[in-house]
Amino acid sequence: RAAFVSAVTHELRSPLTTFRMYAEMLAEGMVRDAAQRTTYLETLRVEADRLSHLVENVLQYARLERGRNGRRCAPIALERLVRHTTERLPQRASQAGMLLQETAPPAAQPIVWTDPAAVEQILFNLVDNACKYAAAARDRRIHIQWSLGNGTVQVRIADHGPGIAPEQLAKLFQPFSKTDQEAAQSAPGIGLGLALCRRLAQDIGGRLTYTPDPDSGAVFLLELPLQKRT
Repeated sequence: RAAFVSAVTHELRSPLTTFRMYAEMLAEGMVRDAAQRTTYLETLRVEADRLSHLVENVLQYARLERGRNGRRCAPIALERLVRHTTERLPQRASQAGMLLQETAPPAAQPIVWTDPAAVEQILFNLVDNACKYAAAARDRRIHIQWSLGNGTVQVRIADHGPGIAPEQLAKLFQPFSKTDQEAAQSAPGIGLGLALCRRLAQDIGGRLTYTPDPDSGAVFLLELPLQKRT
């Protein structure tokens, strides 16, 4: 609980300070240049999205911790699942000046047994992480590749950033594992996104793993079960 309070408080402080400062300047007419006003308003929009994403993750993790998630898996065609879960990902990549490249699923369209809302939240968190941690990469692409495995649908998410340092792998999926100093030196966050992604994957009968690749940066593999034939 102490780690949670410390992490969330630190993460809220920066956007709230920006909100207060920019809102006061706009309200008092201190920003007279139209282009600069547009820039300030866009900054406020981005910070609002950041806060919304943070709150969504915290509430979802709290529900999982209490065992009250209430997710209901159901059969869904792979094509529909892809369409439903990747709709807002290109916009997030574009906001960070990055390009999302998606490899279409195979021609065969199996039925997946899953919760599309959970899959969407997992993929959004992973793309959001790529936007933050691979921001300095020369190659601005984020790859999402859909394929079929042994009784599963596999989704590979990769970027061209620095990847995960070996010493960080042990606590990669632990909640609130990022210190204030680490957040200041790397990217904003409370160290909750990956922990939530793994818990959500497990909750819908899937699995999320980190798969190091020397030719890429950070690479994650999400496996979702196919519907069992009766």
